[in-house]
Amino acid sequence: GINAEYMGILKMKWAIQYLVLLLSLEVIMSKNFLDYGVATSAFQTEGAWLEDGKSFTIWDDNDHVKGLIIDNSTADIASDSYHLFHQDIAIMKEYGIKHYRMSIAWARILPNGKAGSKVNMKAVEHYRAMLLALREAGIVPYVNLHHNDLPAILRIDFLAGAYDEEFVSHFTYYADICFKYFGDLTPYWFTFDEPWVLSVYDRMEPHELNTKPYILAHNYLLAHAAAVKLYREKYYSTQKGQIGINLLSEMCWPLNETNPEDIEAAKRHVIFQLGWFAEPLMTGDYPAIMKTLVGDRLPKFTPEQKELVKGSIDFFALNHYFSWMVANGNVTKGETYWDDINVTKSFKDSWKRTDMNWPIVPEGIHDLLVFLNDNWVKNKVPIWVTENGVAVKEPDLATALNDHKRIDYLFGYIMQVNKAIEEGLDIRKYFSWSLVDNFEWWSGIAKRFGLTHIEYGEHPKRTAKSSMRWYSRIINQLSQFLS
Repeated sequence: GINAEYMGILKMKWAIQYLVLLLSLEVIMSKNFLDYGVATSAFQTEGAWLEDGKSFTIWDDNDHVKGLIIDNSTADIASDSYHLFHQDIAIMKEYGIKHYRMSIAWARILPNGKAGSKVNMKAVEHYRAMLLALREAGIVPYVNLHHNDLPAILRIDFLAGAYDEEFVSHFTYYADICFKYFGDLTPYWFTFDEPWVLSVYDRMEPHELNTKPYILAHNYLLAHAAAVKLYREKYYSTQKGQIGINLLSEMCWPLNETNPEDIEAAKRHVIFQLGWFAEPLMTGDYPAIMKTLVGDRLPKFTPEQKELVKGSIDFFALNHYFSWMVANGNVTKGETYWDDINVTKSFKDSWKRTDMNWPIVPEGIHDLLVFLNDNWVKNKVPIWVTENGVAVKEPDLATALNDHKRIDYLFGYIMQVNKAIEEGLDIRKYFSWSLVDNFEWWSGIAKRFGLTHIEYGEHPKRTAKSSMRWYSRIINQLSQFLS
């Protein structure tokens, strides 16, 4: 267990961090103020995997294949937020969290997945009840339409899901249903979460890295832009909402900061990960270096598509967790996505690691925000940090409830976000991943990201961790300061 003396030291450390953060925030308050929130996704938390008409998702397929998930767990129950969302809302209300990023399960709303298919009204009633409960609790919902849980029927019928040309019409039809039934209850939308991951790490067969990532990304961008166009033309006049897309990126620094090739390699990695999507969203076309290195394997936008994609965000949503040291690679002819990037990546030995073995480098989020703004955003739209968090090894409840490593992580990264604001960046929101421990994809339930501990089982139990109380104090103190 954790003895009293050690806890006293930790509490003193947290108090100092808290004071430093508040003083920092007070300095920048005249420039901007962050809305602080938490985030989850439907598949990772809902459970109820086949209830009320929901069909299979691609991840229901994945997590039921023996040996594919490292701890052999499934998301059949997860944190059971489908049934226990009122408990999640009660926790947020108790701790003063007023901004909640969530997702809707496509396979619940449209069990058949496709354009023109029947709407599952039980799912509509469920999500409306949830959104209404959030409103009653004074919590603003931020709704993601797709968070890595494509209906499996699209893979089965079309063999490739988003690889199929009809994907755009399927997604736009689904988005239209959501805007229609939920748009009066949420002012903020996201189309896709992390299309880079969906494109590069897609595991649907047949899978190859020569052209498929580029075609997938192209279709995600077109589906996003089509949904945004639909919202702006059909719903904005009455709903007045905003819409964007969540993009993931790591920060990269040159392994040898005096070597021009390493400097270019570090930039190239960020461009191939973030700029791949950011440049079309801001300018209507892919980065020049991608056109040069990928050549004819990179799809081309028509003039009409360029206009459709350009400006199809009301804010720039960024997910970030860790950073790399990057050196130039030795590939002479690109045949795959990774060949095209042509870098070698490493972590510094001095960097501390999370339970995902990702390095903890707070300055990475600052430098990435600056790079993003300098190269693409240029203060044309506000930036939101829509995911940032840490997996901590928590073998028992006592360790989980005293998660000082998570507090240290949040403190470091939030300080760096606010440093970027102080330097003039227009950053409006910060969401910690995650509200609760969740099913972490290939890692199952073994990796814990939550500010709230989940005791997994048939009836999952929730207990707020120290990080939740720490985060709450920051939010509530700032609210009192503003008032």
